[in-house]
Amino acid sequence: MNNGTISRTGERVLGIIGIVFNIITIILLAWLITSISGLEGTAEFEEFQQEIMNDPAFEGSPEEAQMVVDFIMEGTGVFGWALVALLALSTILAIVALINLKKTSNASLAGIFFILAGLLAGVLSLTSILFYIAAIMCFVRKPPMRDDELHRRDDGAYRDDKIRRTDDSLSREDNVRRTDEPVHREDEVRRTDDTVRRDSTRRDDDTPYRPL
Repeated sequence: MNNGTISRTGERVLGIIGIVFNIITIILLAWLITSISGLEGTAEFEEFQQEIMNDPAFEGSPEEAQMVVDFIMEGTGVFGWALVALLALSTILAIVALINLKKTSNASLAGIFFILAGLLAGVLSLTSILFYIAAIMCFVRKPPMRDDELHRRDDGAYRDDKIRRTDDSLSREDNVRRTDEPVHREDEVRRTDDTVRRDSTRRDDDTPYRPL
């Protein structure tokens, strides 16, 4: 029996896969950043610095080469941790989207969260594409009508009966108005006569007495 609900398994699967990809990327980036920062002072670091100094395009002193290396190291760390923060925020938004999928009425809100998560995950990365697909499914897939609603919509007798009840209600209201109009008219005439009679009586009482 169709109860008007829709399964959101596809959106949940895509969201979970995107979250897993985000977590894996965060772990790899954190490991790469810490590994690069730990290279300073090692033989590999000295070899990298020597390669920069031996580059024909570089025409600076060893101090300048050291500044270039330090800039690269610091820039890599700042950019890397900023990317980690964006992916973490993307993961949180995707989790919020999955929570909203538990309620059918919140599917559109979940789609918005999926879009935001995709933008923070790299705009056109594999993870963001998964989030975009999940968002589109949230917006496009609507819960079907319940069986009773379908039956009522397709049942001509139900529509005719509904129209008949509406017409009967309008007819009763019209009859009530027609019945009340004479009563109101009689009341107005009666109040008008009473007013005229009181005015006439008042004028008679105000006439000065003249002796015969």
